[in-house]
Amino acid sequence: MTNTHFLADGVTLNRTDPLVSANEKLAQYYAQGYGNPVPIDPIPGVIVASILVSILGSYATLLVLGRRTSPRGVRNLFLLLLAAVCFAAVAVWGMHFVSMISIRLNATRGLKYVGLAGSGLEVVWYITFSPGMTVLSLFVPLVATAFAFWFLGSEVEFSYWRGLISGVIVGLTIGLMHYSAAFKLPYLSPEYTTVTVVFSLILACIAATVALALFFRLREQWQDSFWKRCVCALALATAVCGMHYLGLGGASYYVKQNIAFAEKGAQLDSPTNGPWVLLSGKSQANRLTVAICVMCACIIALSAGIAIVDYLIRRDIRNKARHIVVASAAFDPTGKLLVRHDGTIPMQIIQTDADLSRVLNELDPRRPTFQWLYQLSFNWQIVTPFVPRILREIAMRGKKKETPAPPTSDRSMNRSVWEQLLFRSRFVEACVLLAHQLDLSIESLGVMFDRVLTTGTRQQNPANSTIGDEKNVKADDESSIHGITVHLTASEGVMLFIVRTIGHGRPASHDVPASEKQLGYSSDNVDSYLARGYRLTETRFFSKTLADNMGVSKQEMDVFLSACKTYAKRGTRAVVQSGGAYLGLFGVRPTSENGLDVLVYNFARHQIPAYRLPDVAYPLTTSMRAFVRDCANLSMGEVLQRCNDAVQAAESSDNESILSLDESLYEFQAAIAVAVEALTTALRCWPDLQVAARLSPEILGLPTSDSDDKLPAQMIVFEVVLGAPEARITPVQSRASGVQAPGVRSGRHDSDKPPAPFVYTPYNLFTKTQTMLMRARGRQDFNRGSQADLARLYPFVANDVAAEIREDEDKAPSGNSRFTSRMSKISKGLSVDTTGGAASFREGAHEMRTPVSPGSDHDAVPPAGVRKVGEGFAYARTAGSIKTDRLEEEEDLRSQGTGEAAGPAMYGDVRVKAEGWYSRSMRTMERNDRGGLLNGVDLSE
Repeated sequence: MTNTHFLADGVTLNRTDPLVSANEKLAQYYAQGYGNPVPIDPIPGVIVASILVSILGSYATLLVLGRRTSPRGVRNLFLLLLAAVCFAAVAVWGMHFVSMISIRLNATRGLKYVGLAGSGLEVVWYITFSPGMTVLSLFVPLVATAFAFWFLGSEVEFSYWRGLISGVIVGLTIGLMHYSAAFKLPYLSPEYTTVTVVFSLILACIAATVALALFFRLREQWQDSFWKRCVCALALATAVCGMHYLGLGGASYYVKQNIAFAEKGAQLDSPTNGPWVLLSGKSQANRLTVAICVMCACIIALSAGIAIVDYLIRRDIRNKARHIVVASAAFDPTGKLLVRHDGTIPMQIIQTDADLSRVLNELDPRRPTFQWLYQLSFNWQIVTPFVPRILREIAMRGKKKETPAPPTSDRSMNRSVWEQLLFRSRFVEACVLLAHQLDLSIESLGVMFDRVLTTGTRQQNPANSTIGDEKNVKADDESSIHGITVHLTASEGVMLFIVRTIGHGRPASHDVPASEKQLGYSSDNVDSYLARGYRLTETRFFSKTLADNMGVSKQEMDVFLSACKTYAKRGTRAVVQSGGAYLGLFGVRPTSENGLDVLVYNFARHQIPAYRLPDVAYPLTTSMRAFVRDCANLSMGEVLQRCNDAVQAAESSDNESILSLDESLYEFQAAIAVAVEALTTALRCWPDLQVAARLSPEILGLPTSDSDDKLPAQMIVFEVVLGAPEARITPVQSRASGVQAPGVRSGRHDSDKPPAPFVYTPYNLFTKTQTMLMRARGRQDFNRGSQADLARLYPFVANDVAAEIREDEDKAPSGNSRFTSRMSKISKGLSVDTTGGAASFREGAHEMRTPVSPGSDHDAVPPAGVRKVGEGFAYARTAGSIKTDRLEEEEDLRSQGTGEAAGPAMYGDVRVKAEGWYSRSMRTMERNDRGGLLNGVDLSE
């Protein structure tokens, strides 16, 4: 038997060494069953390091979990597993072993009679773990954590009971990992106090529940906030570290008896037995340290990679803010906005070689180019036959290194006209790509918002903005159209929004004739988008992120996104109720540069101010029509006086036969009187309204549903030319977002702004909207002209056999993406008759449906009372009082998803008869213009 022995981790022992004999005595002293636990010496620096490891793992976990959008989809499953690995492997397992491998069991502390007195030596033991239990303590919590995260995120909306169950599972998982790692220590036997075990598990469950509930419940608000995510990570790390150190504080370690009392003759020769093994364990600690460091490095690399990707995305978005961008603003029935997993909305840059400054000027809502784009969004079905050619043109342009030639050889037009046509083609291409990015047919993309957002307008110097506001005391009257003044010189780009409500849109395969189609399949639903990596968020939470990316103020973005949501809900739908009778006001205002504005509702800028007549239903009787003809061209005040006189005479009359014969007429006259008073009150900023407004002899018939299957409404209209307040007619200085924002400085007097909820809209844009909504002759003319333009831009080109072979050879076999497969199936060309016959678009058949179903609350006949269209107040003439009633927006939102199937179009002729009513009214006002307010005004549509 030799006097020396080498331990597994390189330590050399000598039989004659006093450390060996002292170690034997200490092992017997701390043997299990003798009641002497080994003293624990923690290292403060390592404790801090373990806490940092837990925080790092918790932060990475929340960072990855925040990018999950649905329990379905390969991407979301990968993120779930990655989050479970981050939490179980680093935040829990890594933290535990960083703390445990640093613990030193100082066996000589407080003991003087072990043979080392005066030598200055100490006997320090290491905690050695079982390799099998160490690995098991990693994978069991990994599975449990993955299940907890899956269970918590299995529903789109946060559920408190799911959060509670998941928090308890995570807390118990932390405790399981902590105690399972010490189940089979080779040389030591741990003992725990019941109180500390119970309280440590309770602490872990409570802290984990609070952390997960905070993060998932407020994820929309905190998704892009670094410090708020850190707060949740600290709470989650508190669950891990608090449980660990509370449990460690109640733990006692004893030497196993088979180690302490091994046969002395075999102590140094036995590889696994004897008190000397307590001196080993340093090599295992080093291996675990390396493993944990590698995992932490991976987590740091993951977090850094995500941060770099986010930075690149934000930089790309900021670059897009300097261009012309078309974006999709899609809302679910509850009003949440569809955004990408990276915190942006789906968008495409409009690539054009045209002069950017001229293009930006053309995107003013008053300009023909903007209005053409706006009208096209009502008629996407005319683009569908050209989609294969458009995709082919985009693909061919991407392969060419040199600047491509225009897609047509027509040089008969001048440069400005050609640039305008070229920009329109680029807009169409961007919309096609945007639709296919969402896996939608171009017909299902939505309707263009009737205002634009100028990007890159945020002012950097608050002092300069204050000076600018003082200089703009006398601002232009035209800014009352928009509500926010943004100077063109500060603008770097423009953002166009295509708005819609998520519903049953057709898939992108509908645009390509040769592609495979599944009958009844639609990916335009919330579950499908979430599975593909999109998420839904409230606009008020998302507006700051988008505002920062696009270089505008958060307040302006808040207002703009809210306006888009309202526009998607009812901006292009009929807001008058089926079978109702209304009193409306067609008010116009002359503007600078011989322009004209129309007073409309801000929430539905195709609708003039109108109030429902109580107890009057469709259709108006012969006596009612005769009364309107008799009052034609009378002022509002004179009509009100006639109605009051007639009602007073009827109430004081004793002739029962006359009352019964004309009772409906008296009710009609009383309703007009109430509506006039309500209209005058709502527009009290024009005190001379009752003198200036004149009654039109025409009674308008208005459609109340998209499919013309519901009883129409009728409207009696007053016509008036509204003077500009304080007669401030100045040149246009702004092009703004187009929504009324009470809290945003507009650079003008408040008297210029109509009372809420009214705003001005350009007359020529108003007429275009009416033409599109009426779907009559003017819309057909636009479709034929647009088809001719598209046919010139994307002509049919017959390929010969050799060209087809070359095209097949050029098709890259790499990639199985939906876009690649779709491009490979594009037909060689589709002949389109530019006169309108071959395209065979049926008016109304492929019509872009409005976001709200025909079965909404606006389609139902309400209780008697004068009701402001779509919102506001309801008036009922009872005992001479006026009663107000607020329409609940929640009911309006719920009504969107309960639409019934459309019936036969029985009232289509109403649209034909009502078409052009605004032109007839303008001619009447022009003839009756005694004050010359309309002199020099351009009345062209």
